[in-house]
Amino acid sequence: MKSLLIAAALATLLPAQNVTWTREDEAYVQKSTTELAAKLSDQMVIVGRLGIPDTRPAVVISKNGHLLAPSLPSIDGEDAPYLLYQADGTRIELTTVAENGKRFVSLLKIKNPSPDLVPVRVAEVIDHTVIVPTTPPIASLGEPPSLFVDHLEFALPEDAKAMRLDGVFHPRGAPVFDLSGALIGTTLKARQTNTPALMIPWLIADIPELDSILADETVSDLADLPLAPKATKEEAREISVSPITWARQRFVQNSHPNPLPCVLVSNEGAQATHSVIGTIIQSEGLILTKASDLGPSLVVRYNGKNYPAILLSTDEETDLALVGIKETGMPVVRWKDELPASGSIVASPILLQESTDEMVAEATSYTGIFSHVLKKGLPSVHATSQVTSLGLTTEQLDSGLKIAAIPPDTPAFESGLSPGDIIKTLNDRPIQTRTDLTAFLDRCEVGEKVTAGIERGGAFKSLEVELVSPIIIPPATGVNSASGISMIPSIRRAPFPDVIVHTVPINAWDCGSPIFDLDGNALGLNIAAISPARAVALTPKDIRAATERLLANTRAF
Repeated sequence: MKSLLIAAALATLLPAQNVTWTREDEAYVQKSTTELAAKLSDQMVIVGRLGIPDTRPAVVISKNGHLLAPSLPSIDGEDAPYLLYQADGTRIELTTVAENGKRFVSLLKIKNPSPDLVPVRVAEVIDHTVIVPTTPPIASLGEPPSLFVDHLEFALPEDAKAMRLDGVFHPRGAPVFDLSGALIGTTLKARQTNTPALMIPWLIADIPELDSILADETVSDLADLPLAPKATKEEAREISVSPITWARQRFVQNSHPNPLPCVLVSNEGAQATHSVIGTIIQSEGLILTKASDLGPSLVVRYNGKNYPAILLSTDEETDLALVGIKETGMPVVRWKDELPASGSIVASPILLQESTDEMVAEATSYTGIFSHVLKKGLPSVHATSQVTSLGLTTEQLDSGLKIAAIPPDTPAFESGLSPGDIIKTLNDRPIQTRTDLTAFLDRCEVGEKVTAGIERGGAFKSLEVELVSPIIIPPATGVNSASGISMIPSIRRAPFPDVIVHTVPINAWDCGSPIFDLDGNALGLNIAAISPARAVALTPKDIRAATERLLANTRAF
């Protein structure tokens, strides 16, 4: 995976590809991302498709309510409408104007658009630092898209149709913006070391309907940021990390406290990836880390030396653990309670690298964007009165929709429905496919009672069943595993207290690390890797409360 290749990246960079990144460059990027984050509510919306749990960001491209959105699969290949998710959990059915599976995008339209919609500007590519919006696999109510800053791997050839973005975790059909907030392309299928993004003129060539809807292409007024060097086809094949990405990560790492208040906590006898980062909270060897990834025998690596470690206590609410080693004079983390503006640059140290026998190398840092604070227990956009379920599992057969399983102690079980029944009607409406079922349930409310007409053993029966909220299970990584998994998520990803949402692309073994701003302030502690370019961190307030509980329950060592 790319996150394990970064330490070896310099070996693949040609001398002409060296890039310098400065504080002025980073300040300009942060100014751009905070400005775009402030405009998101008017220029972007969250969409999904009937019966599919995925949520994706869509871009407003006209005052008439046209949206450019990623293409999502439909239920069992049947046609199903796209849906617009609103902040209050209600959904609006969208009109599909055009859909291009080859380019992974859909052109949609809101039937009665709000006058507050602000279409995006369209621009040609003149800079090599870009912004890609993202959403979690299943968004919570009112949750905005988050932003990720990416870079081109090399300069565009004159005849280029697509950019080559450094990140490998972007979903297909995602919009790509320049730093002025202008739309410059959409992502294609990710490769092993990069993600191509089709530029707007070539997207219009494949979807002619866009020609009369998208604004005319302009040229953005951007700062003179570092550009990726030119590369021949042969040289391009050897680039695994963008020179801009490399330079920027090294710059951001230098903004962290020095020495770094972090250690690597490993499970003794297990492979190196069965480890997490620890954050030092007391100079006499007390360390906070993620509890659910720890085994009974621990080793802490600090300052080039391995220490036997003791698990002193754990905290169920936050999934934090207190670990101790016999050492003094260790650097201690300093928390900052005040969070930055949405869109601000943040970074986390990465300690695990595939570059030595022990897979431990000089630390680097990955950057991302602080998005928002996600409140504890906030329901998903699907868990509203407009999303209902029969509370059972169905199987699509040629003969109809068969009930495959029913959990006990549910209204469906108590109604008399049974596995093996074929659902024929609901309130006398014919049901033949899962699409039919989902379309019916979309217009019902939780608690409503419906009459199910079922076929059992050749006989027809009518049974009354109460509708319930569905159990939405997000995919483990937020990506289609058939296209390659670009990150490893944490096993425990919820529930937590209020958490900081950010887009630093960490893996499960990077949790337990602090998340820093550009001034070296620790804003929180990474507690879960959720999906590509989405992680959550505990706030200093909850870290302090958990630390008090941990110290009260600790044992001497």
